[in-house]
Amino acid sequence: MVLTRMREENRQRWSMKRGRTPHREPGRSTLWRRPSLWALLLALLGWGGVERATVHGQSHASVESLESGWLGLPLDCRFGETCWVANYVDVDSTAAARDFRCNPRTYDGHDGVDVAIRDLAQMRRGVPVLAGAAGVVRSVRDGMEDVALTDQASRDRIKGRECGNGVVLQHEDGWETQYCHLRRGSVGVAKGERIDRGAPLGLVGLSGQTEFPHVHLTVRRKGQAIDPFTGHTPVEGCGLAVAPLWRQDQAVAYEEVALVNAGFSPGQPDIAAIRNGDGSEATLPSTAQAVVLWVDILGVQAGDRVRFRIHGPDQALVFEQEQPIERTQARRFAFAGTRRRAEVWPAGVYTGQVTLIRLQGDEPEHTMTRTVTINRGR
Repeated sequence: MVLTRMREENRQRWSMKRGRTPHREPGRSTLWRRPSLWALLLALLGWGGVERATVHGQSHASVESLESGWLGLPLDCRFGETCWVANYVDVDSTAAARDFRCNPRTYDGHDGVDVAIRDLAQMRRGVPVLAGAAGVVRSVRDGMEDVALTDQASRDRIKGRECGNGVVLQHEDGWETQYCHLRRGSVGVAKGERIDRGAPLGLVGLSGQTEFPHVHLTVRRKGQAIDPFTGHTPVEGCGLAVAPLWRQDQAVAYEEVALVNAGFSPGQPDIAAIRNGDGSEATLPSTAQAVVLWVDILGVQAGDRVRFRIHGPDQALVFEQEQPIERTQARRFAFAGTRRRAEVWPAGVYTGQVTLIRLQGDEPEHTMTRTVTINRGR
């Protein structure tokens, strides 16, 4: 008997940022300050100069000189292995949503980049959030609890604080970076403090308006959001020539889709446990009712297919199935497997291979492999 199921989660549930609600700046009632008419007039007259900040009684230039390729990565992680881009900047000015590659790897009104980690266990171990460039701390917030928001009432309670625990850094020439959803009690910088590029700001958390552990990074210049993957404003659209803000030694490859996690279970997987870091089995008893392979995916599109294969200890094919993807979704959990037909499973190492097949795109297949050991005896 075949076990199979797709868990669908639409873009709004994954992102938890309804409509065009912004990530509000820590400690402020609005997301950012737009330049005043007086400041713009001074700039036109050539009197604007470089903003300066007084730190510990001394006057300092805001940051080091910024050029193309100045921005460091916001997390201390390995992209594509321990962290992934969950949502890119939305560059579609209509109610639709498209990222800079004209793909639906974003949601309507998203003004930043969401970098997600695998699960809550990784969050509890601690993943440092890093300053993308040297600068001065403009504002901070800490103290909001780390909890997934699952209903509108919860979201209403944090209105105006959607960013959660966070930090805003001021850089040279009107640039600033904002880091949201940090873990409660982890913010380690203070307003007015000057910090270096790569300095730890806090840890990835689950605070503010979100349902998954990640950091939301917004880059702005003179109040206008800028896509760090292109150097363009969101209103300029997709498919343009790009001049990424990322440092060359820390460039992030674009991911059309990401297989974030996969594993085995002896029956229907417990999704909540898996995303808590507790649901993957390294061993199964020979009397397990079933051998089930599961996968957690970011960025599926209508027309994709997910192929499950399980090979036994002798490398013989135990199970194979393909499942069609009918809807474009930000996140999808799927599983498939087979029930035990004999008295016990043959002991040994079983290999599971999950492949997302995409006929349209840069890479036709994306694969993740996992193993599980079935022990002798009961």
